[in-house]
Amino acid sequence: MEQKSCGGKRLLGKQPSFDGSSPSISVITVTYNRLGGLYETFSSVISQTYTNIEYIIIDGDSQDGTVNFLHQKDEMISYWVSEKDTGIYDAMNKGALAATGDWIIFMNSGDQFFSESTLAQVATHLDSSVDVVYGGFTSIVVDRYQTRVFQRVPQKLSDIWHHIPTCHQSIFVKTKLQVQFPFNTSFTWCADHDFLVRLYVGACSFKELPMMISKFDVSDRQSRDILTYTKERWRISKHLAHPLKRNIYFLKEYWRFFLWKNLTCKIRNLLPKEWVLALRRYRGTC
Repeated sequence: MEQKSCGGKRLLGKQPSFDGSSPSISVITVTYNRLGGLYETFSSVISQTYTNIEYIIIDGDSQDGTVNFLHQKDEMISYWVSEKDTGIYDAMNKGALAATGDWIIFMNSGDQFFSESTLAQVATHLDSSVDVVYGGFTSIVVDRYQTRVFQRVPQKLSDIWHHIPTCHQSIFVKTKLQVQFPFNTSFTWCADHDFLVRLYVGACSFKELPMMISKFDVSDRQSRDILTYTKERWRISKHLAHPLKRNIYFLKEYWRFFLWKNLTCKIRNLLPKEWVLALRRYRGTC
């Protein structure tokens, strides 16, 4: 029989009502066997100075002590559930259905808000005139050479056909839209990109904020299956780009990656560490 545990202030009858004078935000964390990352995200969420929020955690039946942690924090979480799911986007859809705030943002295990005042700053821009509000993010990359920190501003919205403008950790979406257009769980990597494209094609309004919203470690993305990632974005691009344009773009992108993985990266690995660090300082690149 499938195991399911749940809890939080909502089930305890202790969830306070939202303040109707300011936007209500549902912060949703999806996690699976990442208790260390959950500690960081939990601390970041509960330290926000903005109080008109609910915090929802969707766990995929973790076996690393996550459920015990959630029980211990019952009165600091609005609602949590631990049960099996079919993957991250299935879990994120569950979180959206559990949300009762006006707006949703996903801050998954290991993700953090840029500062304690992030939600308070963003809330001033959350109103009925816009459907999607987004900003930049800080990425942390750790490899065998060094730890690097980069601030990433959003890409042009007009380029959404081949790249998501920013990460989902820096995107606020009206809850009604998130529920109306759930993530397509047939995607492995790019359901969040696909979701935004559907909103964009549907003439929803987007607003870019000149601020950093989230920060997180992106080191594990280097192990991502780039062929699957490229194919998924090629699939998404059919909504917006001419077939010839999209095919040429993604063929070039994959060719550049092929060269990097099979030539440039191998040459770099043969060089002394000091040379690699000096080259990075000279180029000022990641």
